[in-house]
Amino acid sequence: MKKYLVMLVALAMMLGFTACSDKDKGTDLDILGYSLDQFFTIADAAAITNPTDTENTDYRSLYAYEIVGSDGWSPRSSVNAGYDLLWSTFKTGYLVPSDNRRTWFDSETMPSAFRVKNAAQVRLYRQIGVSGTAEDFVPQELGALATHTVTNWNGEEEAAIKLSDLLQGYEGYSTVILSAADGYSKTFPADMIADGYYLLTSERTTFPSFNDNPDIGNSLKKFKLVATMQVNVDAPLKNNIGPHGNAPIDKADLVITFPEHFDSYQSTVLTDY
Repeated sequence: MKKYLVMLVALAMMLGFTACSDKDKGTDLDILGYSLDQFFTIADAAAITNPTDTENTDYRSLYAYEIVGSDGWSPRSSVNAGYDLLWSTFKTGYLVPSDNRRTWFDSETMPSAFRVKNAAQVRLYRQIGVSGTAEDFVPQELGALATHTVTNWNGEEEAAIKLSDLLQGYEGYSTVILSAADGYSKTFPADMIADGYYLLTSERTTFPSFNDNPDIGNSLKKFKLVATMQVNVDAPLKNNIGPHGNAPIDKADLVITFPEHFDSYQSTVLTDY
């Protein structure tokens, strides 16, 4: 009987030691993530998009986001992804230092390629969303389009893209609605779109054959900070990167480097990721 009691005491001590050891090892430690929107602020976006803005406009939706690992790998290289993220998705993600500095997204349908290990940088590319009347906007990265040199509104030569190049694959439209980042919009006839350019530095339209027409107001001729273009015909959704693909990395508008330490950033306890 005494031997039996000794065995019970020893077993109890072992169980208690194991419980304490597990607790000491930190099995209940929280997983902390740092929301990706902290690394590219409204002020950062204004600085590269419209430095004279005084309205605190949020221009972050004008860009596509490529997450890059320390080894140079990005989801562009994956057969399950191949595209960059829009702001609406990018801003929902987190950088998780305890998981090999991996990026996390709470989405069951998002390709696992976007869980980038040892995330080091984010490359930003200016994009404009295009669509027909019966589809979602498809992002078109401007750096993937052919560039032209045209005279800007200051009489200087500037790199530009043709507005019609953004709408390749859409046929038979008679009007196009251009909308800006702040929601302002204007409707353009197809002949102006065929003639028009978008100036890549000054972020304005120009229409060489129409600029001297006094019957057309400057709000139409000099439409600035285009966010979307919508044609007035139905069109099938092509794919989530558009027919032109991704802009080359040397056309990135900004490269954000993640910090080594996160003392100055706000952490979030992550669950169910």
